[in-house]
Amino acid sequence: MTDAKQPDAKQPDAKQLAAKQEEAVDPSAPVTGMDYFMKLEYHELLCPVVREFADALMDKRLIGHKCPKCGLIYSPPRGYCPICTVQTTKADEIEIQTHGIVTNYTVVTPVQYYGQEETEPFAKVSLQLDGGGTLSLQDLPGVPVEQVHPGMRVEIVWAPDDERHVDDVTNRSWGSAEGAIRGWKPTGEADADPSEYSDKTF
Repeated sequence: MTDAKQPDAKQPDAKQLAAKQEEAVDPSAPVTGMDYFMKLEYHELLCPVVREFADALMDKRLIGHKCPKCGLIYSPPRGYCPICTVQTTKADEIEIQTHGIVTNYTVVTPVQYYGQEETEPFAKVSLQLDGGGTLSLQDLPGVPVEQVHPGMRVEIVWAPDDERHVDDVTNRSWGSAEGAIRGWKPTGEADADPSEYSDKTF
């Protein structure tokens, strides 16, 4: 015959546990922490106009929408002109030139966080494309940051056919598409006059 199971001792409730934790904390003790590595991936469906932009990149083409009212060109297409508040459609699609002018730039100094691959400062530039249209957050690979300046004339460098992809194109990418566009390189032409881009600086 086995002994009857003894009932468990009464467990402390939440208030009692909190009180014990407060008692155990020494406010004068140094703050301690730990590294915790995590990864988040976001997957979103591209809206139709951005999907068309991505498809064009795979064909080594840049496209945009030209507002039927004011004539402003948006690349990637937005499907509307925020200035005129009018819709743009496939009928407003145009092909954009793959050369243009650096209108502005930002020098990024890499922070050495876990997983950071960049070690040297690099520039992200905004471009005014010949014939109209702008792109932001573009790279000038191989160009020292001290040589980057507004007015530089550049042309596109496509990723090789067997490496080109648009996995990094999102609805908020502002034309940044490093999987398809390796960057832009100087053409060697004389700098553009500021009057050609000073009102288009972003």
